[in-house]
Amino acid sequence: MIDISGLTLRYGAHIAVDQLDLMVKKGEVLVLLGQSGCGKTSAMRCIAGLEQPTAGSININGIPVFDGARGINVPPHRRNIGMVFQSYAIWPHRTVFENVAFSLKMKKLPRNEVQARVHEALTLVGMAEMADRGASLLSGGQMQRVALARSVVMQPTVLLLDEPLSNLDARLRDRLRVELRQIQQRLEMTWVYVTHDQSEAFALADVVAVMEAGRIVQIDSPAEIYGRPATASIAEFVGVGNVIPCTIVSVEGGTAVAQLDGSALRVRGSAPPSGAGQMRACIRAEDVRFVPSSNATPGGANCWSARVALVTFQGGLVHYRVTLDDALTIDVVRPRGETKILSGDQVWVEVPADQVAIVPDGTAS
Repeated sequence: MIDISGLTLRYGAHIAVDQLDLMVKKGEVLVLLGQSGCGKTSAMRCIAGLEQPTAGSININGIPVFDGARGINVPPHRRNIGMVFQSYAIWPHRTVFENVAFSLKMKKLPRNEVQARVHEALTLVGMAEMADRGASLLSGGQMQRVALARSVVMQPTVLLLDEPLSNLDARLRDRLRVELRQIQQRLEMTWVYVTHDQSEAFALADVVAVMEAGRIVQIDSPAEIYGRPATASIAEFVGVGNVIPCTIVSVEGGTAVAQLDGSALRVRGSAPPSGAGQMRACIRAEDVRFVPSSNATPGGANCWSARVALVTFQGGLVHYRVTLDDALTIDVVRPRGETKILSGDQVWVEVPADQVAIVPDGTAS
């Protein structure tokens, strides 16, 4: 378990991490998600002991490794933390086995224990058959597996991963995400994972902490972050396809009506009170559906006439950009083969009222 309280890191006048409070449960994967410069890597480096925070405290399994008020700052090599970096940091002149075994040999462990632990770690990451291969002959994905094995072999309490897949091609990243999740669940190890890629965060995390300007602005499960973003900036960052300015015109019971330019939008569930001012409607592109003209309700809330402006094939999905009659443009994503709509077609689109989130305009404070 990691317990962080009031963590602050300053570089002169610049605040990289600002009063960060965070708890990571044992065996949990926490993903720090945010744009470059938001403070996620700085926070990770503080946990690792590679940066000395300005203030606050960090406890790992109940043991303080940093406490600014008490003058505690345990050096990195005594924190029992593993770290996998964006750059593989693999010695090219050594074999796979030698790369993974190096830290164990530095600890002067018995030879048979070194061999057993290295074999176990390489088997875990699917590299046991390449133990004798020179590291310079490995692909990028294989190098990253070796880097992971090198950290796991030390049996750390916590594993920190700093954008470990960012140097790989898209197809390999997708495959390794699944493999990383399987490895973590098999080890039941606590992981803190840093990324700017929301797809990577959602695939790997038990909990996602979205960071902006050194602070956590929303922390929740991947499904909640995506389905109920706290602000428009978070919605846009995590890939909600349509984040549209709107004004709440009425609220009755659990249903609100918002105005999007010339179109009315009905929202079922929690919504800001009437008169809340400028807000944003978050409509996921995959929640917008095409409806036959015979089933359309012209003039009804959440059902609009539109013309297809663009069709983009994306493998298993098709991305449509449609323009409503009031000139508002929205994105629609549907499964391949569901419909044969073409660019230029006149269509009807509909959004379920319970699939819309209304959030404050702007960034989180």
